[in-house]
Amino acid sequence: MKPAFVLRRNNFRDNSLLLDLFTQDEGRISAVARYSKKQAARIKGMLEPFRLLDASWVGRGEVFTLTQTEEKGRYRLQQGALIQGLYLNELFLRNFQTQQALPELFQRYREVLSTLQAGENLPAVMLLELELLVHCGYSFNLWQDDQTGLEIQAALSYCFRPDLGLVAAHTLVAEPHDTLISGTLLLALRAPEQMALPAWRELRRVLDRCWRVLLKGKTLYARQLLSELK
Repeated sequence: MKPAFVLRRNNFRDNSLLLDLFTQDEGRISAVARYSKKQAARIKGMLEPFRLLDASWVGRGEVFTLTQTEEKGRYRLQQGALIQGLYLNELFLRNFQTQQALPELFQRYREVLSTLQAGENLPAVMLLELELLVHCGYSFNLWQDDQTGLEIQAALSYCFRPDLGLVAAHTLVAEPHDTLISGTLLLALRAPEQMALPAWRELRRVLDRCWRVLLKGKTLYARQLLSELK
């Protein structure tokens, strides 16, 4: 039995569910859960997003078969926090291949779900987004220009490109997929617990830009429902 969360579920035939699971050791996997009529209510109630499960599965290829599941806990998200949780689930589904182990992100995802039980918390979501971006090849150097080695300066704007890293914007010819970040935000991210509201707003814009580039303009549906920072 291994720890897992349900990211998404769909009905599959009359007595089965098709699940996208985020597992601690194997990352994201797809699996079919079969049940009898007597089991339907219990199984459907257990195999929902934000339930922490112990699960086992068998099979090869792209879709496995669940053989056993036990609910170990549930995270009760409501209103805005529920939308933020669904947004995180969508990011995992869109950006990570199946069977790509992400044990550190599994623990961080669990921590953020625990935080969201107290209510919506966009800063906590955004900090996890930054960690997801690192695993996607988008790691922002908070200390120096990756091209010159010079220290980050608050007065400058910086451009991020996956092949170059973070470079002072005035030294480059702009390209369509550039992500611009102020030196002020980069310095503030060294201590995010002390960040002011304008920095969080800029970070939201930066994250949205990165996801648009990574997903090649495809829509993140839950993002359309997220409340903006006020």
